[in-house]
Amino acid sequence: MRDLLSVSASATQSYKRALNAVQTNISNLNTEGYSRQKVSITSTGESHTTLTRAHDSFAESALRSANSSLESEQPAMDYARRLLNLVGSESGSLTTAFDQFFSSAKQLASNPSSAPSRQDFLSNAGYLAARVNAVASELQEISADNNAEVEYRINQLNGFSSQLGIVNEELADFSGANVPPALLDKRDLVLMKMSGLAKVDVTISEKGLASVSLASPNGSIVLVRNTESKTLSVSPVTGKKNMQQIKYIGGAGVSADVTTVTGGSIGGLLSAKSSIIDPLVSKLNSMTQTLATRLNEQHAQGMSSLGVVGANMFSLGSDTNYAENFTLALTSSDQIAAAGRLKITPGASNSENLRATLSYGENASWGGAVESSFTITFSSPSAYSVTTGGVTTNYTGFDISNGIVIGDVKVSFDRAPAASDTFAVTSNTSGIGDNSNITRISEISEESIFESKKLRDFYINEIGKVSSFNNLSKMSAEAKQAVYSNAMTAKDKISGVNLDEEAADLIRLQQAYMATAKAMQTASDIFQQLLRIGI
Repeated sequence: MRDLLSVSASATQSYKRALNAVQTNISNLNTEGYSRQKVSITSTGESHTTLTRAHDSFAESALRSANSSLESEQPAMDYARRLLNLVGSESGSLTTAFDQFFSSAKQLASNPSSAPSRQDFLSNAGYLAARVNAVASELQEISADNNAEVEYRINQLNGFSSQLGIVNEELADFSGANVPPALLDKRDLVLMKMSGLAKVDVTISEKGLASVSLASPNGSIVLVRNTESKTLSVSPVTGKKNMQQIKYIGGAGVSADVTTVTGGSIGGLLSAKSSIIDPLVSKLNSMTQTLATRLNEQHAQGMSSLGVVGANMFSLGSDTNYAENFTLALTSSDQIAAAGRLKITPGASNSENLRATLSYGENASWGGAVESSFTITFSSPSAYSVTTGGVTTNYTGFDISNGIVIGDVKVSFDRAPAASDTFAVTSNTSGIGDNSNITRISEISEESIFESKKLRDFYINEIGKVSSFNNLSKMSAEAKQAVYSNAMTAKDKISGVNLDEEAADLIRLQQAYMATAKAMQTASDIFQQLLRIGI
């Protein structure tokens, strides 16, 4: 009779534990990282229970990998969208500033003596510089935001590494068996959080301790090994604005550079930085440097209304952040060198319809002084003389395709001159009424000097790269979302809580519990009855 009582009591306790597991499952239906618990009951005279969790290490690993891939896409899309809102919108784009600047140059070329046209050109030059500055500054703000977010995510990863080290300490207290399911869930949840920040390689020891390292190509960067955790840090790169380096703090405080981080939100942030943010900053600086250099070069070849050779139109500052430092150097419309610094006057008896033009930039060492006047006289279609300061020098072998180069000046002809044709080249001291230099300035927008592209085409091409990156990120995110959903479904089939199943188990276990409790009560009543009759 004592055996009947102990057996029924043992069974009752076993079913009570099983009922508690079902109740725990139901109460944790929506708990992140929770794995369904189950109680196995064995009987060898007395009932024994073993509490385990429904778990599959392959499904868990597949979900971590899918999570890491998916989380890397969101930062890429976020920053691509911010860049497009900045450089691709109607209000933020530089194309309007480009168009207004060169349109005002053409307007001035049509009436170089007009004071309002000169002021309009100066204003639009200032607007161009201000817009380039504004875009460059906002790009640097976006870059700084990216850096700050990388540092924040790195600190999160360090925090999870520390948490995992603590969990490993708790796991080490067990022999590998009878480990509380909640502790294993806690370990797996921390690993899942880490995978959302960076792609990681995970190994689990026989005792359930997790070791974590960054995925290839940083497999040597071990974040957690047994109960010991390491950290990452972020430090600025000297001499490079908004550039930073991730470092691994290993044993004895020795640090090593981390070349890159793949996967997770950190990998996505770094990808956005290297793929679209830094290249766009670099291209804007390159474009600004090319534009300013070319405009300054052309402006220096002209003559202002004050009779002074054109000064630099724009300044680029002293460092390589050209777009941020891009400023208008002219302070008055009188400084605009719209005219050529020299003018050419054909002889009164020259051949009809023969046109000669001047261009500059033939001598890289030209010092900025206005050349002395000179006269060109043709003695035949292939021979000519140049007279400067009363001294005449004769030349032969004239080639119309090469023109005549004197110092920094080139004289070109639209057709071959004839004998006795003369051309007087003198200083354009007044600089008024001549549009030759401002006309060439207005034509710079059509020059393919921006990596073999025109200015507007170059800028739009760079916007297109950001747009393409954004579109590819969206498509990639959709594909990775499908993979993640499938991985989550596969894990839930094994580890997830199903209310229908739990309800069925609850009814079955309650009935079993009541039956064993009744048996225990019956055994107790029989035992008491036997005691009363003295058996």
